[in-house]
Amino acid sequence: MGSFDDFGVLLPTRGVLVYAGGGKPKVELNWQMAETAERLGYDSVWVGDSVTSKPRLEPLTIMAALAARTNRVKIGTAVMLTALRHPVHLAHAIATIDNISNGRVILGAGAGRGDHQMFIQEHDAVGVPIQERAPRMEEGIRLMRELWTGEEVTNPEGFYPLDKVALEPRPVQDTVPIWLASSWVRRGLRRVAELGDAWITNVPTVEVFTGCWEKISEHAQSIGRDPKSIRRCLYISVNLNTEEDALAEGDGFMRAYYSRPYDVISKTLLCVFGPPEKCADAIMRYREAGADYFIVRFASPNQMEQMAKFTETVLPRVI
Repeated sequence: MGSFDDFGVLLPTRGVLVYAGGGKPKVELNWQMAETAERLGYDSVWVGDSVTSKPRLEPLTIMAALAARTNRVKIGTAVMLTALRHPVHLAHAIATIDNISNGRVILGAGAGRGDHQMFIQEHDAVGVPIQERAPRMEEGIRLMRELWTGEEVTNPEGFYPLDKVALEPRPVQDTVPIWLASSWVRRGLRRVAELGDAWITNVPTVEVFTGCWEKISEHAQSIGRDPKSIRRCLYISVNLNTEEDALAEGDGFMRAYYSRPYDVISKTLLCVFGPPEKCADAIMRYREAGADYFIVRFASPNQMEQMAKFTETVLPRVI
């Protein structure tokens, strides 16, 4: 196969639990998909994150296993709720995985949402008040970047006071790229402009995508940063069947995944359910609006089949 330098695949670290029916999850599907994505020429594989709100396989553990089972693909989080973890622990784990993978880690990070009791309980479970999640995330990102230099880090104030803390091993990369997620949230877009190596978003229309990017660009310029240095990554959920079958299967996936139907979910995140040309058209519209990287999630219990369809019928239309 060729090389799909701007496409990555989300692995089913939640899906294997959703479809396990209370039995042992088919963890090996993640290895199978990652190894196949690498062989097919995809640039990256990605894992999601949650602790208690939406049960799934723990992302750092899975990333370490992926690092040992693959040779070329980048390995990222889409996205990790970094505020749920102490930055010293997280920096140590990410640097270790970067060494296992020989420099292939991308840390995709987000603040998460606070609009449901399950998210509040998740933060409570790890001792983090949910109203502190954004400032904790921002402080943690700055500290991790300092810790990855190998120099002593002192942080006298804030959520994470540190006194001459040095951390080894350093990442293989000069620093681990941090891709920050945000939709139409003012603080999130400012965070991307200030701290992000890339922007990850799943906003459901090109118009909102363009409006968000304008806000990021304006703030980047106001702080003396070139917006062109920030990549624009679209996270897209797809189901490649006939329109009727795709909507039925995609709706079932969203209900199992989020406990909410497709017609609700699709108002807040980008879902393209239908034949390949519909998916290709959506990707091209966002690409014309400036998206330069795509993380694809297959909204289906048939993950390998959907990845094969996407590779064979969508990618030739968009590369």
